This record gives sequence, structure tokens and C-alpha cells, in this order.
Amino acid sequence: MLIEAWPNGNAAYAWETGDHRLCIASVAGDRVFQRACATHPNDPPVAKGRKISDLFTSFANGWGRIFAADHQEVTSASCDGTPVEVVRIGTMANGVRTLYAVWFSDYTKGEILLTLRHGTTTSPTSFHLGDAGDLSCTAAPARTLGTAAAPLSVSTASLP
Repeated sequence: MLIEAWPNGNAAYAWETGDHRLCIASVAGDRVFQRACATHPNDPPVAKGRKISDLFTSFANGWGRIFAADHQEVTSASCDGTPVEVVRIGTMANGVRTLYAVWFSDYTKGEILLTLRHGTTTSPTSFHLGDAGDLSCTAAPARTLGTAAAPLSVSTASLP
């Protein structure tokens, strides 16, 4: 699955092996500069209920955090009340785990606020980005303009 591709030729990929291990790779032109696979299948374990799992960090283009939503989908995200683009990568674990990515220009500490949909219900939760970096986020609701919240679209990565 393509995580994201950039005009400079860099791209990031993720895939699930036949034995359910998550693998990732980052490429620049014709060079692979990061490649790794989980040691164990479904690591971290797929939750029986709803859960957000931190998966890995990518340096393919700035600083990216890849995470999974089990039994739910991300509908929006914000950093300090400002919408953050979330890229929907695809599904794994027989369709119960959906992978997402968020990108920042550099290391970013703090949390982003995610809005999750499960069935017909939505709920907020925070996702911890890290503890290091000159940039920072606070899991705050999106700022409002009048009475309507600032919109955020969740984009879907597409294959070339």
C-alpha cells in the first residue's frame, strides 16, 4: 500500500505479509533508505474492541507517524485546534485494522486530537506523537468559525 508519494521522488509504503506482519519501506528515487517488518504477526495485537495503536515513524518526507485504528475509522484530526491532514493508507488484519498517517515538517511532540467513527457514533481521543521536537501539538478541538467547526478531510492514498 502506498502511504504517500512526494514530488521530490520520495515515497513511503506499507504492506502485510502472508503471516500478518506489518512491513514498511521508504524510498528516494531508486534507493530504499528504510525497510523493516514487525517481528511478530499482528504486532501490536489487533484489539477485540476499538483501539488506536502507534505503529511506526517515517522520515520519507519530513516526520510522519503511522498508526492503526481497530474496528473504527478516523474522520478528522487537529493540532492545537488547527486541522491536520490524515492519510488513510488501507486496511489489514482481514479488514478490522485501518492504517493512517500524519506528516509534520520536523519532529513534533505532544498529541493530536482524533475524531473516530464506529458505526453511527463518533468519539474523540488523543494520539501521542512523541516527547521530542521543536514543534508541538495539543489535543484541542478544531477551532470554530462562527458556529461551524473547521473541516478536515481524510485523504486516501492512491496507487500510481
